[in-house]
Amino acid sequence: MAVTLVGYPVSPFVRKVRVALEAKGIGYALDPVVPYTDREAVLAVNPAGTVPVLLTGGDAAPITESADIVAWAEERVPEPGLLPADGALRARAMELLRFADTQMAQVFGGMMFGQRIVVPFYFGKAAGKEALVARAMTEMAPPLLDAVAETLGDADYMAGDFSVADIAMASWLRGADLAGFRLDAARWPTVAAWLSRTYAQPGYASVIASEDETDVVHWARDRFGDAA
Repeated sequence: MAVTLVGYPVSPFVRKVRVALEAKGIGYALDPVVPYTDREAVLAVNPAGTVPVLLTGGDAAPITESADIVAWAEERVPEPGLLPADGALRARAMELLRFADTQMAQVFGGMMFGQRIVVPFYFGKAAGKEALVARAMTEMAPPLLDAVAETLGDADYMAGDFSVADIAMASWLRGADLAGFRLDAARWPTVAAWLSRTYAQPGYASVIASEDETDVVHWARDRFGDAA
């Protein structure tokens, strides 16, 4: 089965899907379409105009939501499981997935990654709204990271073993890092350790290595510096 993933590599939603596919060993071709600059190409496979989109071949309908793509991957290749088998842990993972894709997405995504990466790199503007970035980094990020630390506690991962919750939450922090946000490991040591463990997972490590070869990451590192 020929599988194609449509979406630009550094999108946090696309990253989440890529990690899931690679963790499960599902081969795919990446079509790095950017919805901001090639909207017609995205509309051709998803009327909503968003990425990621998974094309699984034949007459199958495109899968247009990142959570649905992960669920498809889970069904196709059950092991390693990214959705906990235990009911309580599975509910926890899904709750944290929603937290990542709403509250974390707003602050680390829209206010940091969006303003510092999407606006200047993809829209070609001199800069995004730096006042918004500053507010996100100084006022809004710390309470979210406190919540992440409290949720993690002394565990290695967010919902039992490595799961979609870790993938999604770490993806937004990766996007923020590209935008110049540096996690204070002295203030949030357990979060920093969890993030390192998560990024070291085979699926995550390969995706990050692939991203690091892209023009946008080179541009971001030149502009905002390497990760501390």
